[in-house]
Amino acid sequence: MKKKFVPILLFMAVLFTLFTGVGQAATTPVVPKLYLNDQLLKPLDDPQIVNNFTLVPIRVVSENMGYKVNWAAATKTVTIHNDQNEIVLTIDNNIALVNNNKVQMDMSAKLQKGRTTLIPIRFVSEQLGLTVKWDQASQSVYLYKAADPEEPSTTPDPGQTGSITSVQYDSSFGIIIGYDGKVTANKPFKLDSPKRIVIDFPNTTYSDNMSSQFMGAETRIPVADNPYISMFRYSVFSTNPATARLVLDLNTDKDADAVVQDNGAGVITIGLTDPATTTPVDPTPPPVTTDPGTKVYNVVIDAGHGGTDPGAQSINGRWEKEANLILSLKVKALLDKEKNIKPLLSRPEDKFVTLADRVTFAKNNKADIFISFHANSNPNSSVSGTETYYTRDNSKALANVIHKHLVKGTGLKDRGVKYGNLHVTRETTMPAILLETGFLSNKGDSDILYNDAAQNKMAAEIVAGIKEYLKLS
Repeated sequence: MKKKFVPILLFMAVLFTLFTGVGQAATTPVVPKLYLNDQLLKPLDDPQIVNNFTLVPIRVVSENMGYKVNWAAATKTVTIHNDQNEIVLTIDNNIALVNNNKVQMDMSAKLQKGRTTLIPIRFVSEQLGLTVKWDQASQSVYLYKAADPEEPSTTPDPGQTGSITSVQYDSSFGIIIGYDGKVTANKPFKLDSPKRIVIDFPNTTYSDNMSSQFMGAETRIPVADNPYISMFRYSVFSTNPATARLVLDLNTDKDADAVVQDNGAGVITIGLTDPATTTPVDPTPPPVTTDPGTKVYNVVIDAGHGGTDPGAQSINGRWEKEANLILSLKVKALLDKEKNIKPLLSRPEDKFVTLADRVTFAKNNKADIFISFHANSNPNSSVSGTETYYTRDNSKALANVIHKHLVKGTGLKDRGVKYGNLHVTRETTMPAILLETGFLSNKGDSDILYNDAAQNKMAAEIVAGIKEYLKLS
């Protein structure tokens, strides 16, 4: 996104004429209204008129424009930056640094109530590329943002409306977005300096609950355990038309492509993959041994989450990590009775195990197959069912066989076998799948997943599926 800075003196002369008389007609303090693209902004602190200059809260304006804002309390400086430009302001100092060049402002930045930086509207309009209009009658400032020609243009379906109800990170799946109504994602696009992926959701707002949490500003969530994402951010990108925006900040040493999946049940999952590699295709068919003899197959049983990573919480207050571990231990106990199978637990107890360590464990033990146990969740408590994920082509046959048995074991709705860009199924080399046994957010599913008899049935069916796949039955 390239910005052209208007010459300072010319722009100041134009705006001086535009704002002549602002605040002079009022005999009492005036609280001007602030509009962005004709939509009223409601910042925590009001704009002000000081010495005939209109000051506006910097965070509301800059973050709605897609800029990042950093505050340094020690030096009382605020830094605004995007791909091309950096602006540094110091409280009560009318000299700003614009791309390291000194620029004199008509009015210095002010700190209101010790928390909000207010900056002159002239400076906002000049440096952030806004068109500014002052309406004397209503004492209102109108800011207009021009369309960015470098961003992909899309024509949203006027009949599509929806709202985002939640944005969460899951170490196994990536970013999970819950929604109501009709929500679809535009094609992701990349930006550099820093590297990031941007995904827009046209004709989409945020639920009242979410809107009240971030008050129209950008919400930032750091990510510590993902090889691709360092942080994800979401905000209102546009109010006309309504557009929600998700930004994935990438690690400096990684590039990535986004994979967006909508399961049609009010959840969109966004995962990342390295564009430098293609999905490996293993032409080797599943084992076809008719007489197993003394062959022993190493089967890694991976209980999802654990320790400080509890996973999803069930509707009855229990945690996913517990259900995953119980089921994996039951499967191992049954496999221990099979002379041609050696079960290996990547997480034999309630402790945290990184995704990378799970993959390494499978590779070091020369696993023939890898099965990860998980339970699902959805903001809509009516969503129910069992589904199975695979990433690489050499895993699809295993997914089909195990899923068939798993559905029989749970007795829940068959939600099918699906492609998923998941770390443990992507980074392993042997056939690897991830089981979503049921939805902990659904009471019926949750009751089954924590029921001992139901767990025994699921374990028996999973073992039957493993034996069928390995041609041992």
